Amino acid sequence: MADIDLIDVGISEDTGYRSSMEDEHAVYRRPNLQFFSAEVYDGHGGRRASQVAAEMITPHFLHTWNRESEKTLSDQLPLSLFLRDAYVAVDNHLLRESVESGTTGAGLYLIADRFFAVNCGDTKIVIGIDEAVNELTVDHKPDAPEELERIERLGGYVISFGVSRVMGILAVSRALGDSSLKPFVTAEPRIAEGYLGRENDFAVIACDGVWDVLTPDIVIAITRAAKDAQAAAENIKTTAIDSGSTDNVTVIVLDLRAYVAKLKRGKMEITQIIDGANQGR
Repeated sequence: MADIDLIDVGISEDTGYRSSMEDEHAVYRRPNLQFFSAEVYDGHGGRRASQVAAEMITPHFLHTWNRESEKTLSDQLPLSLFLRDAYVAVDNHLLRESVESGTTGAGLYLIADRFFAVNCGDTKIVIGIDEAVNELTVDHKPDAPEELERIERLGGYVISFGVSRVMGILAVSRALGDSSLKPFVTAEPRIAEGYLGRENDFAVIACDGVWDVLTPDIVIAITRAAKDAQAAAENIKTTAIDSGSTDNVTVIVLDLRAYVAKLKRGKMEITQIIDGANQGR
């Protein structure tokens, strides 16, 4: 049986060259549920949206999961649906509270040997596989064909002057909050679901302040060369800033080696991708 207490976590953040810090992060462990999550939220237009997301998304998921577990097995809904609903519920809360700021988000959720990689926007999750690296998320950019088609179908538009922006304002097509840009900017997350294997070693969740200047291969290489997860997170942050990042930088590094060593499965497997934002096109 996998033991989530065996996951070593490193976290590092820096305001960078911005005037204020708008990122937030969250880590949750529930050993009795074999549950673990690590999340990064990259705010824009203020910090309130990212704070609310970090405080509310996983508790909302855990509450719904606990309520659902009281049902008979045949009546229980998929866990991925609860994660999707958590994002949408928090987005609705931000809209009700008239929060003008917004936030992207990405979280890696582990339940025993299962994983759920959730993202909304351009915060990214990568995971090491033997000597390689796999991106578990897809950036939601306004000029991506499916995103552009969805925005235009809803009556919005994308303007590109070097950087593509929804309604000429926002450089991501999915985010929580951003009430003035609804419905063109959606909080519907993409969820990659599957099983970890003994071939996995590290995972990194980070905001675009890292990925704008460092590739996933470089990030995982830095991680593997570090003495522990905290040193890896610090080294990634420093390397991103030294490489020219001008944004806030937030990094979470997970050392999964002791955790996955207890698993029966050798190979990681992605079983399904769930993305409701572009259904019904």
